[in-house]
Amino acid sequence: MNERISTNSEQTSLTLLAMAKGQDPVAWRRLVQLYSASIYSWSKRSDLTDEDAADIVQDVWMSVSMNLERFHRDKDTDTFRGWLWTITRNKIRDLARRRRDSAVASGGTNAQIALNNVPDFELPDDSKADAPGLIERALELIRADFEQRTWQAFWRTVVLGQSARDVALDLGMAANAVHQARFRILKRLRQELSDLGVVDDPSFAGILPTA
Repeated sequence: MNERISTNSEQTSLTLLAMAKGQDPVAWRRLVQLYSASIYSWSKRSDLTDEDAADIVQDVWMSVSMNLERFHRDKDTDTFRGWLWTITRNKIRDLARRRRDSAVASGGTNAQIALNNVPDFELPDDSKADAPGLIERALELIRADFEQRTWQAFWRTVVLGQSARDVALDLGMAANAVHQARFRILKRLRQELSDLGVVDDPSFAGILPTA
């Protein structure tokens, strides 16, 4: 088992999800770091307390750890994020049902309201707001795998929107090298997220950078 996913984007032969399914501890930690904030945010949208939302995050990852092998992308519309949302929604409903069933009369109404606050659709209707944060977390996870100048060339052209010519002059690189840096990191980003369904998720249209 590898000690880390890769120190070079060209050496990454397995996707993050495949490595997590293979019990790679580093891949698993990356998966948790990528999506825990989304799970917490979804839980808070159902009017849970901070403590309850944190408990839901733990419950979801426990379920994922026991069922990750069952997740398969049979269609392009199947996404890991959507699968996580389904698990999260079920965990929130389970919590609300437990509290409703054990609540005294004075608390029963609040428990029913909590149950009703769990939406029925695939993902929260403002889920596109989660997309930038997920991409930002994914970039932060792969940042250490690239040299500083390569990262700067990517960041300044893709995120800051600076021209390749200006960045090349400032960093002492050829313009073609700047384009290559941009391509390498975007390729790695997409490779890392590919079988999670992020590339095909319509919520990421116009947000996930293109080479």
